Amino acid sequence: MMYSIFQKAKTYLFLLLLSALINTAYANNAASASTLASDLHNLLSEAEAVNMQLAGITLTDNNLCSELSSAHQSAEALINSIETINANLTTPLSVDNDSMQVLDDISAVIVVMAANSTGLSLDLTALGSTANMSTISNGLSAMLRLSDDIGTMANRILEMADKILLMADNIGTMADRIILTQQIQSENLALTQASILATQQNSLALVSVINTSTYNADFNAQIWTGNILAADMSTTWLTQFNMSTAWASLATDVESLLAQITTTHEMISAAAAANTIYLDVDSYTALADMSIMVNAISVAMEGLALATEGLSPITRDITLSDSMNSILQLSTDIGVMANRILEMADLILAMADNIGLTSDQIIATQQLQTTNYAATLASVETTQEIAISIIAINSL
Repeated sequence: MMYSIFQKAKTYLFLLLLSALINTAYANNAASASTLASDLHNLLSEAEAVNMQLAGITLTDNNLCSELSSAHQSAEALINSIETINANLTTPLSVDNDSMQVLDDISAVIVVMAANSTGLSLDLTALGSTANMSTISNGLSAMLRLSDDIGTMANRILEMADKILLMADNIGTMADRIILTQQIQSENLALTQASILATQQNSLALVSVINTSTYNADFNAQIWTGNILAADMSTTWLTQFNMSTAWASLATDVESLLAQITTTHEMISAAAAANTIYLDVDSYTALADMSIMVNAISVAMEGLALATEGLSPITRDITLSDSMNSILQLSTDIGVMANRILEMADLILAMADNIGLTSDQIIATQQLQTTNYAATLASVETTQEIAISIIAINSL
């Protein structure tokens, strides 16, 4: 009798402890979602303020440098805020509809910012006939910096959405909403890049040609590495037995290539800060080739994701789970890679000190970059949708 009472007491205490742990987990997830939503709302307010600043600018001969420089500073502050939130994201992370909606709203504001910057570039072009060349030169540099800032913002927001996707512990229940957000982010990013391209075209109407030095050795090495990786991915044969190891290996290779591109990006950023960037035809062509290479990797990845989807019904859960983690990480890295290549092209263009290429050549390259970028994002988005679908189905 005493033994029975003792056992019942132990069972009761165990249930109390289990209930407390469950309640704590739910509370932590709720707090995580609430904190993220709050941070994103603050970020939205800051983005709207920067957009209002851009919309309120009227450029004249006397204020174009100060107004554009001030806008550049505000845009940089917003980028820093985005990166701070991104850096503070931790697992486990539960996302909710509110957070997804605010992410969509932020990217929509950035689209409007890009359109406003295009309007400012037209104003700058109109001043070309009245302002002195020194003022126009400084204004052109500030204008291109601002357009690069807006492109960076859009890239960082997409990276944040990808990071949230990687960290989310409730993908199964939020799958449809997450996919919608990824689609909206990609569409808005494409619109932003189109406006940035128009801004650069308008700004380049003030100059004739650009002459620069190169990072050809780095670019060519990365193109060679990336093309080999794309070929390897295209010939990879997946089975239910080798799936997780194959994806993990590919994810490691892509991560290594991203590290190389990031190093070059940092070198160019440092050079840009010192106004020492010069560009020639070969290096700008190499940047276009890099965007083609990344697109080839993304297309090969999408094909492997489709093969994985076909094998998922006969694959062990643990193998499938490991594969999905690698797919999501790999797709995110490819998106970041594409962003960095675009940013390098924009930085070089913004900081070129001398004139040596015709503006038509530069615009043609930028158009090719934008086309390849959009195609890469489409493949990344499709791959992530496949991964989310597999996760959602296997979490039921």
